[in-house]
Amino acid sequence: MSSVSFKVKGLFPFKFLYNIIQVMLCSYMCIEAGVQAFKSGYTLLPCQAFNHKNPPMGFILYVFYLSKILDFADTFFIIAEKRWAQLSFLHVYHHFSIFLFYWLNVSVGYDGDVYLTIVLNGLIHTIMYTYYFVSLHTKEIWWKSALTIGQMVQFILMNLQAGFLLITGCKSFPPRITEAYLYYIVTLLALFFHFFLQSYVFKKRSKTAKKE
Repeated sequence: MSSVSFKVKGLFPFKFLYNIIQVMLCSYMCIEAGVQAFKSGYTLLPCQAFNHKNPPMGFILYVFYLSKILDFADTFFIIAEKRWAQLSFLHVYHHFSIFLFYWLNVSVGYDGDVYLTIVLNGLIHTIMYTYYFVSLHTKEIWWKSALTIGQMVQFILMNLQAGFLLITGCKSFPPRITEAYLYYIVTLLALFFHFFLQSYVFKKRSKTAKKE
């Protein structure tokens, strides 16, 4: 038995439990953010009220921020199993930058329109960790590309919200945070789109060409 396969099997119970915890945590954050937004009278259109003294989104945003620390376990599993191809620039940039950005949100942008990012990201991560859990048992997962498409749709919706806030001149959410958020999400969208092309478009064409 190779050392790599031993490590994979040795980590299996931890990854099994980790993915279940992540599915439950992410689904909780998604639902709780939606419930708090509904209770606070938030609408689908951006520019929600920002409560500095008693923010409805304060607690769930802090839980969301802490969950980004837990997400670093993904990187640990990749390194422990020596899956170096998956330790890409996209992976490292995404995990470290999102943690820093939500530290900024917890400090400054802790209410109002921040609810949308928790709902969308919580939903996508629920699906993503479900995929990771299923992948522990089989590699034949037909909806893998749909997950990446869902992630890109998430980024587009986030940027539509940020763009609306900036265009309309809404001041309820800190404008400088909104502007930084817009530029940041654009970088993620570009990186995920590049990943999608490399993984599902160019690779498929390459396989088709080899068959021919």
